[in-house]
Amino acid sequence: MTNPNTGRFIWHELVTTDPVAATRFYTGLFGWGVQEMPMPSGGPYRTFSIAEVMVGGAMAAPPGVPSGWLVYVGAEDVDASAKRIADLGGTITVPPTTVPDMLRFACAFDPLGAAFGILKGIGPGSEQPPYEGPARPGTFTWDELHTRDIEGAKKFYNGVFGWTGHGGDTDFYWHWSHGGKEIAGLTSHMGGPDVPPHWLAYIAVSDVDAVSKKAEALGGKVVVPAMEIPRVGRFAVVQDPTGAMFSPFRAA
Repeated sequence: MTNPNTGRFIWHELVTTDPVAATRFYTGLFGWGVQEMPMPSGGPYRTFSIAEVMVGGAMAAPPGVPSGWLVYVGAEDVDASAKRIADLGGTITVPPTTVPDMLRFACAFDPLGAAFGILKGIGPGSEQPPYEGPARPGTFTWDELHTRDIEGAKKFYNGVFGWTGHGGDTDFYWHWSHGGKEIAGLTSHMGGPDVPPHWLAYIAVSDVDAVSKKAEALGGKVVVPAMEIPRVGRFAVVQDPTGAMFSPFRAA
């Protein structure tokens, strides 16, 4: 039987040039709790949680790698998915790897250069169905690909994960679906010529303006000021003190 998390976004991992500063920022902004566990490569892996809900993780960026949030999609067979990624023009940056008694994962770039990961849990609770209720403040609620090749992205991700989609009310935004649920967005690349294609992760909040103001007080930068999307909600784009981008979001 297929794991209910297959094809869904199931983990968000902050890869950061300064884990201490990043942890201080996010715990101050969202009230996340933190736990640390040792890594074989040295340094701790941090996990974030709120109200007993696991939110994501954080680790030190390898030399030369900028800070960013890495999104992970559930895979039924990580090795087979990694091969499919490569066959469809993606680049595997971390080959399929097992964390004993926890998970198997791989990391990749899509053909246009956006980074993402694939993951299958192998520990207790790994087949627990994904949460389907209202967005909980402080948790990830949406993921959005910014790319220079809309049609190429559709072909690649649909081929890897079997996603379907529709254009919604606009010509410039694509909604991806899986298992009857909308799971992600796709839009034209946003950012200057030096900003590569990327996945932008959205975090649910009750007040986008207040979170934006607090992020600045904690050393972050508001890149896109808070604005309303009719019938959808209010969002902003924020850069943490180490350079990673995310979007606080309140649904309409």
